[in-house]
Amino acid sequence: MFAIINSMDKDKNLKNENKDSNMDSQALQEQGNKANPSNVNTKPQSADEHTNTESANGSNNTTSNSNTFQLDLAVLNEVSKIAKMGMDSISYLAPKVSDKEMRKVLVAMYSQYGNTQSQINQHFEKYGEIPDSTPFKDKMMSFAGVQFNTLRDRSNSHIAEIMIQGTLMGVIECQKILNCGLDVQKSTTELLKDFNKFQRENINKLNAFL
Repeated sequence: MFAIINSMDKDKNLKNENKDSNMDSQALQEQGNKANPSNVNTKPQSADEHTNTESANGSNNTTSNSNTFQLDLAVLNEVSKIAKMGMDSISYLAPKVSDKEMRKVLVAMYSQYGNTQSQINQHFEKYGEIPDSTPFKDKMMSFAGVQFNTLRDRSNSHIAEIMIQGTLMGVIECQKILNCGLDVQKSTTELLKDFNKFQRENINKLNAFL
C-alpha cells in the first residue's frame, strides 16, 4: 500500500515540475519578445528543431507511461498478494473440513482466487514482468497460525470465522486502493473491483456457517 502511495506522489511531483518548467519557459519567451519585437514572427522551425521538439514531447509521454506502468504493477502486486494468501489459507484449512457443503464452498473460493491470479499473471506478461513471490516466512506464519487456531476447534463455525477474518482484511486493502483514485489502466481498476466484489460475496456465503 505504501509503495502505491509513494508511486502516486512521485507521479504528482513530476507533473508539477514539468508544469513549473513550462511556465518559466513561457515567461522567458514573452520577456524576450518584448525586448526584441523582431523575434515575435520568427521563421518556421528547421528540420532539426522540429525533430528536437518531437523528441522532447516523446520523452514526456514516455515518462508518463512509465509512471502509469509502475502504478499498475504496484496495484497488481497488492492484489496478487491477497489472492495468494487466500489460496494458501484455503489449502491449509480444507483438509480439516469434514462438512461436504463447506468444503464445496471453499473449493469454489479457491478457484476464484486462482482465476484472479491467472488474470494478474496475464497483465504482468503484457509488461514483461512477473508478480512478487510470497515470502517463505509469511507462508510459514500463515500455516502455523492455521494449525494453532484449529488445534482444538475444527468446527464449521470456527473455520468460517478464520476465513471471514482473512477475507475481510483483503476487502479492506482493496477498498483502500480504490479510494486512492490512482491513475492506472481501466483493466487494472476493473480487475480490482471484480476481485473485491467476490471477496464480499464470499464473506456472505461463509456467514451461513457461523
